[in-house]
Amino acid sequence: MRLMVRKSSSDCFVLTFLMLLHCLHVTSVLGQKSEGALTVVENTAGGGGGGGGGADEEEEVKVVDDEEDFEVAQPTEQWQTLRPGQAVPAGSHVRLNLQTGEREIMRRLLDQFNSSNSTTEQRLGILLELEYMVHQVDNAQTLCSMGGLQFILEGLNSSDFRFQERSAFVLGSASASNPVVQVKAVESGALQTLLTTLATAQPLNVKKKVLFAVASLLRHFPYAQHHFLSHGGLQVLSELFRADGGGILRTRIVTMLYDMISEKELISQAGLDPVLDASHEERVRQYSKVSLQGQLLEKGWCSLVPQLLESTEHDYREKALRALLAMAPVCLDHYRSDGALLGSLLYLRDQYQEMVQSEMILGEENSYFAEIIELIDALQVKMK
Repeated sequence: MRLMVRKSSSDCFVLTFLMLLHCLHVTSVLGQKSEGALTVVENTAGGGGGGGGGADEEEEVKVVDDEEDFEVAQPTEQWQTLRPGQAVPAGSHVRLNLQTGEREIMRRLLDQFNSSNSTTEQRLGILLELEYMVHQVDNAQTLCSMGGLQFILEGLNSSDFRFQERSAFVLGSASASNPVVQVKAVESGALQTLLTTLATAQPLNVKKKVLFAVASLLRHFPYAQHHFLSHGGLQVLSELFRADGGGILRTRIVTMLYDMISEKELISQAGLDPVLDASHEERVRQYSKVSLQGQLLEKGWCSLVPQLLESTEHDYREKALRALLAMAPVCLDHYRSDGALLGSLLYLRDQYQEMVQSEMILGEENSYFAEIIELIDALQVKMK
């Protein structure tokens, strides 16, 4: 655990006390004494090197390092890093490096998870603790380097739905906007495991978390997207879409598809930066291997996505309209021949126009409903 200290007024002792409480809490959670815990001790040795006498006696905060002797760090106006075994004079301002501390903590959590003495409830609790920690990029990468992906995949294959749900939650949070984890997860076979889980009978909560994990792995990662398509990912999603009556899974699936389409479009349209030309060209090359639009047409998504417009939820309709616009380059002919879609657009436009007019009477402008009308108009223009 890394600590930093600098000179401060006496009222900063409150902060020091709070740090003590934090470390005591961590120790109690892990069920054993932490090697880097902060401790308040009474300094009865007088001054350090001269004739200070009893006037120099004061309370101190130190890092316990077994029973070895420790030296007192001398506070300055600048932050300084404490060495193991150094003590901190009372009244000093102490700052904890959470990254280092959490890496000690994470190791203990993994050891406890793998312990034969841990109960099912304890393991489920550890997964929740890890999910909270891996939102930090460094922690997520540390989890991978410590072998955490292995037991996450084991959790996804568990017969206990609770382990499946929480393992998928950890994986999704660790992979979000974290290329290092995305690569390691795909290389470890996580994507195939997630698709298998989606293709089998699972409770709704499990499917929601698994979809979250899939979306996190695919986002801004063309290699994973290509892998997803080549392993029948769209077919798995289409079956899940058809089976979802409530609409919540349909919405998440459509949002995922929209994001994938938009990513590729933005990459292809982006201008070349003189400094980033090489990396940009490489990303264009990688996305060129992702044949998403063609497969959407082939797998029947041009008729599936319009079904989401039947929902009564405004948010679901909005996401469906955005996806329909993104899919228009390959689905226009189908849209024009789909009488149900044409009727839905006319009905929805009239409905939202009434809502906008009601809001205008109340003095509200630039409403969310007006944005939905703009989406409907844009789609109708393309269909003419």
